[in-house]
Amino acid sequence: MQLAAMPISLRLPRFRQPRAAAPAPAAVAHPRSLLTLEQTATDRRAVTPFIKTYAYSGDFINEEHAGFTTCATRYGMIDIGIEGWLLPADALKLYELAYFAEGDVLELGTYRGLSAAVIRRAIVASGRPRKLLSIDLDPGSTRAGQAACSGQPGAGNVHFFNTSADEALTTFARAGRRFGLCFIDHSHTEADVASACALLAGVLRPGAFCLFHDYNDPRNADAGNQDYGVYQAVGRALLQPPFAAWGVYGCCGLFRYEP
Repeated sequence: MQLAAMPISLRLPRFRQPRAAAPAPAAVAHPRSLLTLEQTATDRRAVTPFIKTYAYSGDFINEEHAGFTTCATRYGMIDIGIEGWLLPADALKLYELAYFAEGDVLELGTYRGLSAAVIRRAIVASGRPRKLLSIDLDPGSTRAGQAACSGQPGAGNVHFFNTSADEALTTFARAGRRFGLCFIDHSHTEADVASACALLAGVLRPGAFCLFHDYNDPRNADAGNQDYGVYQAVGRALLQPPFAAWGVYGCCGLFRYEP
């Protein structure tokens, strides 16, 4: 199926809430993995490990999941043939969350489709009737994501939108769309991330997870770097009910919507 970027309002009526599936295993938070902003100033991204959120048997869900531990380049990022920046721990966590997501998945930030590919693979492997909606303001990123997905298993359940994160979140909330997982990687600036955080509750199902890329990045703690403020934005918005911090893995911070 050839995926096409269309005005977001034109695609909304085609979506329905996913059918009920077998419940996911119990989920467990990892409060000891949480870091202060001062601690993130020392680069810990490559040594902050993946830890299972869901209580499935074994260390990994399947061979595909385990494969993210062995496909890192000399720069430490995974290489599955799509440009992007995901550490093995990032990919392992994203795959796990998408595999067990209790609802469709929303991605803010497509870039070249790397994270979308990880999510798509997890959805296909899970056998659950889930969709992935990927949002990016840059038309080039939307086209790249479409190209990376085209012809791949599960491509018919992946939909790309060329619009801003705030517009997408506002439109989905008004339409009653609720997601089981949101991956946030559309911007690193404090203002952009804070704006998205303020809208997240309107698009999440109870118990849904939010995974923030670059949450554990030393550039957030650099007062002179105005391009990074993910940790600060998330901390102000989501370290209070109805959200709770669940853990840090690789460079990602995990939070849960618990209304």
